[in-house]
Amino acid sequence: MGIGNFLRRCEAKADGWAARRLSADEMGEAQELDRYLKRNWARLLAGYLGITALLTLLLTGIKPALPLGETFFLANVLVVATLIAIVGVWFGHRRSAGKSVWRLSITVILITCGGALTGALIGRTTKGESILSLGLAEIVRMVSVGVLTGIVVAIVLVGITLVRTRETRARQAALVAEAERERLEKRNREAELRLLQAQVEPHFLFNTLANLRHLVQKGSADALPMLDHLIDYLRTALPGIREESSTVGREAALARAYLEIIRIRMGGDLAFEIDVPPALEGHAVPPLMLMTLVENAVKHGIAPVGRGRVRLAATSAGGRLTVSVEDDGRGLAEDLKPGVGLANVRERIATLYGPDASLELRGREGGGAVAVLTLPDRPS
Repeated sequence: MGIGNFLRRCEAKADGWAARRLSADEMGEAQELDRYLKRNWARLLAGYLGITALLTLLLTGIKPALPLGETFFLANVLVVATLIAIVGVWFGHRRSAGKSVWRLSITVILITCGGALTGALIGRTTKGESILSLGLAEIVRMVSVGVLTGIVVAIVLVGITLVRTRETRARQAALVAEAERERLEKRNREAELRLLQAQVEPHFLFNTLANLRHLVQKGSADALPMLDHLIDYLRTALPGIREESSTVGREAALARAYLEIIRIRMGGDLAFEIDVPPALEGHAVPPLMLMTLVENAVKHGIAPVGRGRVRLAATSAGGRLTVSVEDDGRGLAEDLKPGVGLANVRERIATLYGPDASLELRGREGGGAVAVLTLPDRPS
């Protein structure tokens, strides 16, 4: 139990050390390597022993006079050093990025040559022989072994460095391309929203002006009050009609002015109710979206009947803002085709909110129709 706790503490310290020095991607690779080693430790151990045994045989062939124990120990040192070098380059390639490949290769070769000579000197010492007795032929042989080993190790390390550097550059290029794609998508969405909103503005204004024109043609005494309401409405609406966002309170005020105009036009046969709690008046909604629902209720529900009632209500629950517009007019006739206004609302909420928003049009109990708009509840 004590050894297990000690190993776990060592592993935790190693994870902390790696987290401070590795990038997020490299840390993920290190954790994946750690899981792989734990799952396949027996197979990897067998492979390690096989490689060490093969290297021991090769070293024995190069220098038969070297004792088998020392040869096996040297083989282990070479394998472990190579593995450490590979892991170090794999996760530390950023330190070598931009440096000369030749400089890295020469450094590795010099280190291996120095290691070979150091090994020869240590071997002499352990045998009780003088270091000065090391002949030129043996020095040349050990340096040659060191150079050949260094060339192989340098090729492996330089190759890993180049591959990892290329991966890093490709990943960075992909991130830049993704950021650029998101920026272009955002600009396209903004342009699309401006186009959709521009479709709403003349649609509403032309219908209102047509109503006023009808009253003027009739010589109705309600024409002047209606014109006053229209002027007040435009004075309030136009300054913010092209803004990206409005509020529930502002849209409710516009709907009230619009319904006052329609009530005059219908000779008082229109009743309406607007139920928006003060706490929800500051919550954000797209401009003219509620107005479109109100206008749709009047045009397709109330106008064909010639009288009726419209109710606009807003509620909030569970992080969702729900606005309903209901009328007791004609209802959803079977031959009723989807209007431009509702299609515009659906396109705008799909562009702005994706699947987080919805618009539902259904029949109302007792006659009429209800349009229910659900949006993420976001204070302005």
